[in-house]
Amino acid sequence: MVLQSFQPNKTQSLQTAAAALTFALLACPLSALAAPQLQCSFDVNSETHHKNFGVVTDPYTTEAVAIGNRFRFKAILLAAGPDATGASSLESINLYVYYNTRRQPMIMQHTRFLQPLAQTAPKPDALTGRVSLYSPLLGKELQYQCALAEVAP
Repeated sequence: MVLQSFQPNKTQSLQTAAAALTFALLACPLSALAAPQLQCSFDVNSETHHKNFGVVTDPYTTEAVAIGNRFRFKAILLAAGPDATGASSLESINLYVYYNTRRQPMIMQHTRFLQPLAQTAPKPDALTGRVSLYSPLLGKELQYQCALAEVAP
């Protein structure tokens, strides 16, 4: 009996590599491929604004965004360190709403959510509900709602 060694050709090597890559991608949990994103909508002065906010590691560099001419909104999605599996999660979400005065922005609301969980297809108000705030001087109304969604990178 004669034993022959098997040497795969290039096509068989590429097929084997493709199969291994496909298996590795299927073995990864989908949550590791998705990132949390805060999706907010704002209604002020009969206008609707939509803003998305991503995860940050340094809360001090996050800027507030203008909503209409009278309000500002800042969302800080602070990342927690990686866990034993290497996946990172959110430590907290801090939401700030400011009213623009002539001198400087005045804080109207600060809301904090500890270790929130992102959803794959959340309702628009899944995290905050529908929030209504009124400016101290003219009584202008700001309504907003936010949801924490898992989005593919």
